[in-house]
Amino acid sequence: MNETEGLPESASETWYQLVDEAEKQAEEYHDRGWTAMAVHPGDITPVDTDDQFGLNALAPDSEYDRVRSLVAGHTFDRSHVYRRTDGDLRFFLCVFESTADEVAVLVPAYVTETELEMLFPRAQETGEIHVLVRPLEYEERATLTVADPDLFFDPEV
Repeated sequence: MNETEGLPESASETWYQLVDEAEKQAEEYHDRGWTAMAVHPGDITPVDTDDQFGLNALAPDSEYDRVRSLVAGHTFDRSHVYRRTDGDLRFFLCVFESTADEVAVLVPAYVTETELEMLFPRAQETGEIHVLVRPLEYEERATLTVADPDLFFDPEV
């Protein structure tokens, strides 16, 4: 799987830095005794349909299986979003925590500024953005929710 399938070559370095940061933060959670995993998406696509909304992260099947298991077994009550900009691209490290169970899932993502602006109205309407982790061959998703969509948007959007 090409980890930078939808990225221009000039942004690949930023993407790899973000993935490295996700791995580093997952290790820091491990050091504190948490169960943590960093997802390594092969592609990110924004979705805004009747039944799906947010960022669709295509994950390797083995990672998807683990995310699905963690999402099914834990309540993720806290989320953080770290942002970076590289030209027209917006990069995010989405961190989801189940504080009671000490479990964390970290999902790096990216979209163009135009794609992000397209998500803005519905994010404001619903008060949340979903990160939908999915495997290559299936239509099922493991859904993680950022309850504060403003974490994705610049104040002037």
